Amino acid sequence: HYIPELSQIITRRSKGVKKPIINFQGFLLGNPLIDDYHDNVGTHEYWWNHGLISDSTYEDLKKSCTHDTFLFPKGECNSALDRAYSEFGNINPYSIYSSACQNSNTLRDNLKHSLPWRFRGNDECVVKYTRIYMNRPEVQKALHANITLIPHPWVTCSSIVRSTWVDSPKSMLPIFKELIAAGIRIWVFSGDTDAILPLTATRYSINALKLETKLRWTAWYDEHQQVGGWSQVYKGLTYATVRGAGHEVPLSQPRLAFLLFRQFLRDETLPGIR
Repeated sequence: HYIPELSQIITRRSKGVKKPIINFQGFLLGNPLIDDYHDNVGTHEYWWNHGLISDSTYEDLKKSCTHDTFLFPKGECNSALDRAYSEFGNINPYSIYSSACQNSNTLRDNLKHSLPWRFRGNDECVVKYTRIYMNRPEVQKALHANITLIPHPWVTCSSIVRSTWVDSPKSMLPIFKELIAAGIRIWVFSGDTDAILPLTATRYSINALKLETKLRWTAWYDEHQQVGGWSQVYKGLTYATVRGAGHEVPLSQPRLAFLLFRQFLRDETLPGIR
């Protein structure tokens, strides 16, 4: 949500300006939350067709969660999600084929917490090491961060903000349409082992834009001619999956993430796509 909304502000304020302060050309989104309805449908489908949940839980999710909010589900939807998370077992839902984090709470432990903390799953290992790194004085100096010498350590998520955040828009699709019409280059990519915001959710959301297809769904390749993922190029948007990557694509597939980022900066299609 943050990137499309910020992009919308920059684009609107630059309109008609001969030499805008920010030479804004486009943006990438990785495993994003785009649209509550389509993300709910696609996420629960991914859980079921990857064997993470039972048939009965899948039916309950379809019945009670489809039209609920993605981040703040209520009532029967919340209960169905509790059952789904219990059926996951002790996995890392951000990268379902990776080893579970052994240095912090398990996914089962997190079921005791309220939303949105429950979503953190075994990604807590990443959070732990990021927190240590970002609080190193030399790192903060290099980033020109904490120049006012705030007397408390940096944290990954503000409990004050997250516990009171209730105004999340249900859809980014209207903003996507506005930015596409303005000529902003948009790339969206998905690590295909992420169960938190999986590729099925993103594909449903993108399909709802009803964009014209320029290059049909096809595999793209790395420098060793191995399949790096799959991609489809639309008029105004490029979508790509990254094979074997989790929610944080550069963490689990850094080489493929770099290749994708390079092609975006060059404004070129991914290797092997014609």
